[in-house]
Amino acid sequence: MQERMSYDLKKTPILDDKTLPSPSTASSCPPSSSWRQTLWFRMKVVASLAALLGLVQLASTSPAPLVARNDAAKSSSAASSGGFDQQTSAYTASSAFPTSMFASYFNNPQSMTAEPRPVVTDVARNSIFSDLLANPTILPLGPSPSEAVYPVATGTVSPDIASQVRKELTDIFEAKGPSNCTKCTDALKVAQKLARQSPKDVPDMLVEMCTKYSYKSASTCKKTYAPQVLGSAYSQVLSYADFTSQNSTDAQYICNIVVGSSTSNCTLPKPRHLDEQYLDKWFHGKRTPPSSYNINVGKSTKNGKDLRVLHMSDIHVDPRFFVGGEASCTNGRCCRADAYNSTLSSGNFTQGMLPKSNISEVSNYWGNFKCDAPWSLALASLEAVTPLNGGEEVDMTIHTGDMVVHDLPQFISQDLVKYTHQSLFDSIRAMLGKGPVFNAIGNHDSSPSDFASQGALPDGRSDQLSWDWDDLARLWEAEGWFDHAEAEQVRSHYGGYSVTPRKGLRIIAINTDFWYKNNVFNMIHTQNPDFSGTLRYLTDELFHAEKRGERVWIVGHVLTGWDGSNPLDNPTNLFYQIVDRFAPHVIAHIFFGHTHEDQFNVFYANNATSRAAEKAKAVSFMAPSVTPGNNVNPALRIMHVNASTYEVMDYHQFYTPVTAFPDLGHTEHGPVYEYLYSARSAYGNFSASDANSTSKIGGDGVWPKNAPLNATFWAKLTEEMGVRKELVQQFTVYQGRNSPKAPKCVADECVAAKICYMQSGSAILGKQCKQGYGSVQG
Repeated sequence: MQERMSYDLKKTPILDDKTLPSPSTASSCPPSSSWRQTLWFRMKVVASLAALLGLVQLASTSPAPLVARNDAAKSSSAASSGGFDQQTSAYTASSAFPTSMFASYFNNPQSMTAEPRPVVTDVARNSIFSDLLANPTILPLGPSPSEAVYPVATGTVSPDIASQVRKELTDIFEAKGPSNCTKCTDALKVAQKLARQSPKDVPDMLVEMCTKYSYKSASTCKKTYAPQVLGSAYSQVLSYADFTSQNSTDAQYICNIVVGSSTSNCTLPKPRHLDEQYLDKWFHGKRTPPSSYNINVGKSTKNGKDLRVLHMSDIHVDPRFFVGGEASCTNGRCCRADAYNSTLSSGNFTQGMLPKSNISEVSNYWGNFKCDAPWSLALASLEAVTPLNGGEEVDMTIHTGDMVVHDLPQFISQDLVKYTHQSLFDSIRAMLGKGPVFNAIGNHDSSPSDFASQGALPDGRSDQLSWDWDDLARLWEAEGWFDHAEAEQVRSHYGGYSVTPRKGLRIIAINTDFWYKNNVFNMIHTQNPDFSGTLRYLTDELFHAEKRGERVWIVGHVLTGWDGSNPLDNPTNLFYQIVDRFAPHVIAHIFFGHTHEDQFNVFYANNATSRAAEKAKAVSFMAPSVTPGNNVNPALRIMHVNASTYEVMDYHQFYTPVTAFPDLGHTEHGPVYEYLYSARSAYGNFSASDANSTSKIGGDGVWPKNAPLNATFWAKLTEEMGVRKELVQQFTVYQGRNSPKAPKCVADECVAAKICYMQSGSAILGKQCKQGYGSVQG
């Protein structure tokens, strides 16, 4: 594959609305002098057959305020305290929206009484996306009925099969003897008969049972389990999963996720043991790394400095953000026109007309803690990147997924996903400049959210989300980030790819939805750690990289470990073995997002049987989010990367305090992105633990200036935290980016739990830690 240097890429933005006539309802606006845009956190769909299984369940230390600046020219003190110098310490955004970002709008984008509604052209269809996708005063369009995908019916249909199944389910749910877990597994077997004989009857049955047992309100049941929303997908899982074979764990996984194990015996099945024979076969008998490997494979930059790489994640722009609504809601989606707080309102109001006296916290133009990012905040964040990098464009960007808003399943559609991707990728291209952008697909970057279907599904159902991979491939090629051959990989690997943007560096992106517990398709063949083939692809690419003498960055969205609450055991266990085989000589770093928090995981040799620093092999970075949802401050991370080894030498974190947003309307500026910390400066002193470490530094115990922030660095940090417990509280402050909503972590139990999370690179390891301290979002 032809090597492409980042500064040689030609960029062709896909959006060129200036060549298209504006709709009669839109307003054209002259360019403004600056900038920005959007969104909040998510209400997740119950992962896998929630309707049916939910029925079963029913049947049974802030710093001083910072002064806003008009520019970003002030030098940071990071260098003097041990970190790599960062040219700027703050950037103050303009209060004016950058109207030139889009050719026209459905409203007046210069007014701060409402979020801008840009006119976005769907280039694939040569038509304009409907304003109903983003109009906050009208309930948004949901998916088209044509988006429903059913399994193919098999066998002979029994007469009145729906009535038979209805009666059997009712008998199961209303029986008084069996546990909820037993009811769940029995119900799955009965429902499978309906899914296989008459799959189109499944959504109606789900709605009926959901309503009958008051799992949700009648209207919510109808909307949630409509065929084009979740009903047909659940029909597929019911049809394709194995609920009868002796060694199958599909039913156990489903019932554990839906019913839970706290009040029942629905425990997770034991992870599959990957024995020596399995691993020998997986690695083609090549389980031993080369005895020597040159990691100095890159070439110096033109100015001889480190590469500057932006790691950005979880933008979650909310095009339906309603300014002036309820931001601290108990019902609906906060910062939406139909949201309300039940302590102040009965909910009987016309959408968008909730009296101010009935609002507990007003949703404001720049965003709120319980909401996804409005357009104004999203574009302000993108605009801040270059100034925060000293006025120079970053060399490249790693974006670890989740652009689309968190929303109820009935409001997510293919058009909403396409609209969001196209408008944000164009904005990123325009604001970040010529450096290439390497994206991972997030669990929200599909419709329905969380879903990714494996290539091995029968009946040709592996193609049901190919529209998403095709759209991403087209967009990334059109933006100039990929050539055509590279874009074709995206279509073939569920949005994943393997590319070489620079001599000696290979970036491998994978779709991590295949180890996300909320992807209902992962409930099929749960004993197979790689039913999608994604980890086979990753392993083969790593072998090729090893043969070529390359360093690799692995890019994904959903993390593999931490407290184990997000990923599945079997696939992340196999991923851990892959990392053990190829790190540290091939794998330089791993980049994830998803949690919205600043976190990291250390991977150790031999399944972490020893967590001594000398056994550390790799580190994964979880980037903080741009969205403030839920209860975190928006953040950006700029990394210093050695241009020869592609190792991170330091990173600088910036954030903007949401608590300042309500007062911005009384100023002449927008959000202020302030300097938070340098990783090297904040964490690089190991003097309290170095003497007892298996990987000693000696001297004053400070990490050497010329040493990268590799796995050993982060492993030593966990050792230091065991001695200096105040470091865990400092980490917790950074986790939420100085959010006043974040709980403290000073008790011994919390400190020990967080250190354990940091040392757990797989779901299996994370679940062994004390639970309940993984998040600062409340």
